[in-house]
Amino acid sequence: MMLFLFNLNNMVFYTESDWRGVMNHIFKLAFIFIINIIFLINASATTMDKDKFVEANGIKIHYVEEGEGPPLLLIHGGGLTAKSWQGLAKEASRYFRVIMPDSRGHGLTNNPQGTFSYDLMAEDMAAFVKALKLEKPLVMGYSDGGMVVLKLTSRYPDLARAAIVGGATHRFATAHYMQGMEIFYGKGMPQGQLTDRDLDKMASDAPGMVKFYQNMHHPEQKDYWRTFLKGVWPMWTTPTSLTEEEVKKIHIPVLLLAGDRDEFFTVEEVTELYRLLPQAEMTLIPGSGHAIFQTPGKTPLFYAVVLEFLQRQLPKAS
Repeated sequence: MMLFLFNLNNMVFYTESDWRGVMNHIFKLAFIFIINIIFLINASATTMDKDKFVEANGIKIHYVEEGEGPPLLLIHGGGLTAKSWQGLAKEASRYFRVIMPDSRGHGLTNNPQGTFSYDLMAEDMAAFVKALKLEKPLVMGYSDGGMVVLKLTSRYPDLARAAIVGGATHRFATAHYMQGMEIFYGKGMPQGQLTDRDLDKMASDAPGMVKFYQNMHHPEQKDYWRTFLKGVWPMWTTPTSLTEEEVKKIHIPVLLLAGDRDEFFTVEEVTELYRLLPQAEMTLIPGSGHAIFQTPGKTPLFYAVVLEFLQRQLPKAS
């Protein structure tokens, strides 16, 4: 297959492989830019609130919170921490008590067994809600956090008042998803277990990613990034899904939020989930990839859509 690009002066021919190489380079540069933004935000921002810890499901969960009002639980994406929510928390804390935990093995939350799974992380969040005595919280998860929210609300249909699932669907590690993993982590990375050689290659291909992980996750342990990726990689790259029956157990209102150019999840996959959920809404952010909430120019729209949905879920004053 040949792809053609035209300009007024020259006709340039690119093979499909050439074009993919160019696009992969552009995606990598964009991702490095986004990572730098997150790092600068985290390095310069003061803590949203005093660091807090609670024992839940056998681990010590670190969390921060901001604001007062109805509880809003924000579950971050894979490889990120609670700090990734700072921008949204600033806006949402005007209306809600915003609670942001670090997921198992992320940030300052421990993971004594070193194991990761979406089922286990859903149980972590169920126990976290119980430990904090949150009554009918609104819950939002992005990417990995989105899958956790789907698992959580399917297993515990009456736990939450409503949910937002961003940058995720009920199917992980599809062929399209694995293409996205190559964009972010480099070609040739295996599905399943990582070896030390794989990690060395990743450190060479994506040094910015390694530096980010070193700073974000247990920074007191220089090589924790290796332990972290070895533990989380099988979860990230092993195909998993919720069945149609599991999805239909989610009877609360759910907003699905995605970029129309998401590198991991196609619009068709998000639409499939939308059609399965009993009470779903779907918003596509035009011109955005996976990291909508960190994409320059897209964050105001992202915040507006999220807050409008959340405020509609609150009981109307009599």
